[in-house]
Amino acid sequence: MVFRKVRALLVVLFSAALVIAGLQHAALSAPAPGDVGTQDVDKGELLRVGGSSYPRLVRLENSGEANGRVLSSMTTYRDNAGFAVIFESRDDGKTFQPLSEIRDPAGENTKGMCCSTLYELPQQVGDMPAGTLLWAGSAGIGSDEDERRTSIRVWRSDDHGKTWSYLSDVVQAPVGPGVWEPEFTVSEQGDLVAFYSDDSDPKHDQKLVQVRSSDGRNWTDAKDMLKNDEFTVRPGMSGVRKLPDGTYLMVYEVCNYDPVHTCTVWIRKSSDGWDWGDPYDLGTEIVSDTGGQPLGTPTIALAPGPNPNGRVLLGYQMLGGDNGGWAPGNGKTVMVNDDPKDLDGPWKEIPAPVQISYNQGSSCRNFSPSLLATEDGESMIHVTTDFEHYIGGPCEAFYGVGPIDGGSAAAKSEPRPMDTRIGR
Repeated sequence: MVFRKVRALLVVLFSAALVIAGLQHAALSAPAPGDVGTQDVDKGELLRVGGSSYPRLVRLENSGEANGRVLSSMTTYRDNAGFAVIFESRDDGKTFQPLSEIRDPAGENTKGMCCSTLYELPQQVGDMPAGTLLWAGSAGIGSDEDERRTSIRVWRSDDHGKTWSYLSDVVQAPVGPGVWEPEFTVSEQGDLVAFYSDDSDPKHDQKLVQVRSSDGRNWTDAKDMLKNDEFTVRPGMSGVRKLPDGTYLMVYEVCNYDPVHTCTVWIRKSSDGWDWGDPYDLGTEIVSDTGGQPLGTPTIALAPGPNPNGRVLLGYQMLGGDNGGWAPGNGKTVMVNDDPKDLDGPWKEIPAPVQISYNQGSSCRNFSPSLLATEDGESMIHVTTDFEHYIGGPCEAFYGVGPIDGGSAAAKSEPRPMDTRIGR
């Protein structure tokens, strides 16, 4: 059984596949008959051409006259370099235009970058005022694992994403397994907190780690945020949002724990953004009110709702049935929780603005999608990825806008057997 994350395969295939696929790589599961040669986006528009991974969305809310603009970041690969591309929307996600690139030297000369995040500071941290944009990603991913030494690099923009400057390294991993998938928040104490997935502990195949900084440059107090005594259990891929009442929510995947589903999605909360409780407590598993099981690469967003804390939107890669197999809404749904303080839900499945028909696990299809509420709070912007032309070819970003109160999302097709070979 494969225990490493799907994104870890890109290290093995880096030289051949990344040049072709723009920081993407061949699917781990075999394509269905007749699947090769077409992409399977039933709904959604192509956002950019050139290969995309880990799309992220942020709406500027602390940036003066730029407030309301929507930015989207993705990692890509060209000219033997991994780097970030930033797109901008000034019409609430209806269209996107290129804005800038982040060309980090640590991603050049086939070293590569991936697994990035985008964040707007809600308040001043050090010399960075509210509205400063931060982008961070894993660099140095392209070498053989025996030689690879990854780091998480942070870049800063003071002009709403037009230009960028290097800020700091959150962490530099030792030679071998790497550090991945950074996520930011600002704690109640006013520190910038970074979370990341860490493969470098010999006692854990992967764990979640957190660090903090008072200025965005110097990172201290590293500690394990989530781990498991079973070596092969892999918590990771955190997504964090702060509710209006000051409560912090985090979603993440836990792989190789559930005997039926490879990577289930969990949630927990914190009162201050730094203390998340017992690192051995996996938290609360998310299941929809119809028994649908979100699987893999979760992300989270907030939207206005029926109570003061609004509602939570949850994106994920796949949707399994409660006892295995694929749920009818697999590839076509996201979830909403109208009471964010109730971690048990109910979590309701709603139609995803971008829908993918063949969605049975790969390093591209619906991998680490991103959601963002529209300005009126009634709809959501959705960006996710799929193969544009053929399996193993360019993995492209697609986007769409759709209502949050969209009624039942369950498709009428019958559940299908699940391929459980996909491990993270």
